[in-house]
Amino acid sequence: MAQRLGIDVGGTFTDVVVVKDDGTVAVEKVPSTPGDPSQGIFDGVRKIEASRGIVPADITIFAQGSTVATNALLEFKLPKTALIVTAGFADVLEIGDQVRIDAFDLRVDRPASYVTRDMVFEIEERVDRLGNVITEMTDEAVDAAIDAVVASGAEALAVCFLFSFRNPEHEQRVAERMRERAPGVEVAISSSVAPELGEYGRANTTAVSATLQPLIARYMNRIVQGCAEVGLTSPTYVMQSNGGVMSIGEAAENAHRMVLSGPAGGVLAATKVAGTSGQRNLITFDMGGTSTDIALIADAKATLVRQTEFDHKPLLVPQFDIHTIGSGGGSLARVDESGLLRVGPESAGAQPGPASYGRGGTRPTTTDAQVVLGRVDPDRFLGGEMKLDLEAARTAVQVHIADLLDVSVEEAALGILQVADTVMAKGVRVVSVNRGFDPRDFHVLPFGGAGPMHAASVAQAVGAVGVLVPQNPGIFSALGMAGADLKYDYTQVIDEAVLNLDIESLQSVIESLIEKSETRLLPAGAEQIVHVRQARMRYAWQDNDLVVPFIGDTLTETVVADAVDEFHRRHQFEFGHSDPEGLVEIAAVGIESTGLLLEVNLGGGDGSGVYTAETDVVRPVYFEETKWVDTPIFERASLLPGAFIEGPAIIEEREATTVVPPFSTAEVDRHLNIAITFVQH
Repeated sequence: MAQRLGIDVGGTFTDVVVVKDDGTVAVEKVPSTPGDPSQGIFDGVRKIEASRGIVPADITIFAQGSTVATNALLEFKLPKTALIVTAGFADVLEIGDQVRIDAFDLRVDRPASYVTRDMVFEIEERVDRLGNVITEMTDEAVDAAIDAVVASGAEALAVCFLFSFRNPEHEQRVAERMRERAPGVEVAISSSVAPELGEYGRANTTAVSATLQPLIARYMNRIVQGCAEVGLTSPTYVMQSNGGVMSIGEAAENAHRMVLSGPAGGVLAATKVAGTSGQRNLITFDMGGTSTDIALIADAKATLVRQTEFDHKPLLVPQFDIHTIGSGGGSLARVDESGLLRVGPESAGAQPGPASYGRGGTRPTTTDAQVVLGRVDPDRFLGGEMKLDLEAARTAVQVHIADLLDVSVEEAALGILQVADTVMAKGVRVVSVNRGFDPRDFHVLPFGGAGPMHAASVAQAVGAVGVLVPQNPGIFSALGMAGADLKYDYTQVIDEAVLNLDIESLQSVIESLIEKSETRLLPAGAEQIVHVRQARMRYAWQDNDLVVPFIGDTLTETVVADAVDEFHRRHQFEFGHSDPEGLVEIAAVGIESTGLLLEVNLGGGDGSGVYTAETDVVRPVYFEETKWVDTPIFERASLLPGAFIEGPAIIEEREATTVVPPFSTAEVDRHLNIAITFVQH
């Protein structure tokens, strides 16, 4: 029997899921180990073997994602990294671009570069915009630069020459020579990492990849060793930011593709829910311990973007359009100097965690507020494996919030949740209203350990249709990783007006990109390969480019003309204007190549009709509309398709709790999703 293992290493918990080919799912949740994230992975493997009888040797495919790359960049815990550039361009990272973090703050500080100015070295060489060599690069110049890099003590080297995406020979020569002279130094070249227009974006992305490579290489080595120790012999893959996986052997050389490794798994799983549930417009709401990741899925497709910002610096890598805010289950609440209640972005993290965890934390978090209001049962957290301390939670809220605001502990706890929900509602508007979408056309799909507790109030705040809580929301990202396929994206700069295109030459470029992707996908285990051909188009002399598909396997004038029409339509939607008579350029062409692995059947339920769900379990829960009220508590596993519940109600499962507020109803669909709708009152 085929079994796929997915593991999501989060900031507080590491989620483990095994999906069998009959659709049954086994899950476990263990504390993350920040000092060595790989340790949490194998703690989870051992636990799921002991508790669920999953034999590691029987795993067919293992895919994992983590926040290792993200946290290293955020915390600047990075190895010493050097950068080699074309002579005269040593300040590329320092100068950056004209984008200001705050246009009206004259004292704002630019974020620090990943490579300090004293670690930037120059080589006399020059290639023009068409790839022609203007200044030859000598071996002596290369060796002199490498000598300086070695003397600096750098563990990693980034190489970014002008127009190397047109002619990568000089970069490749430097990398080859560096590996000969100092094989222990990791090397990243821009022509491989980010063959794109935009010198600053290219240089920063290459620097990100280079500085992460030593860390990711060590992390992957520990995973390989750990797999051997626990008996995992299956192919091992790593989640990328674009919703696909890559082989573990390629991860270190593509470290920049892991910056959103963890959140991407949940968005991928959500697209599959959108494709089967009938609710094709979803706003994903992934609330974990330290942050909330929000993305939009329109017509069952998540948006991929080619350029984003990380810590206010450009990152040129295909990834899901995910908006992250510093609000999670561990977000700390406080009263500021002005007497205002604030929640986040500071988090209690895995250690010491919320006050209710009993690990030494004394300050209140959103999780503590949920415990105080009775929405989380202290005796049944994680299925009873972890007991929560109600009195510690009440004391934290009382001392740090209620006493300072002169309100009851319940009002203080409710205020904490309302502030957190307001912050998260703003994040929902960023991915919807700010992108031209009306949240009233979408359902909120929550996951993560805390998502289903907050989703209804956030959905009401933005006017969403309702909430759709998927199966296994507490380990949803890991579930997405278990079902992920291989995926690679390749791009080549064209920078040519559509009117001047040679269709045959453009077809040849795309075919070369396809060949490149297949040389990586086939050895990695792809059973079938699907290619999506694309172009990045823009109006002449403009920077705002959009990705549009080329429909079909072969380019023709008609195919290109249809793509241009689609570009005009999307430009109108995205920016509010278009010019059908305007000159259109193709900035670049690219492909998304997906290598299909073993298919995952997530199963569903049988049954039809609607029945009123019943339970004998009741406990007091506090809501703004009702104050303390006896509230029915349901076991999610007992709810079959058609089950109907009137709020208020609490639906519990081992890894998550779903809050059905007053004046709402919940119904279980045939795929065992819980659909919450709101009643006018």
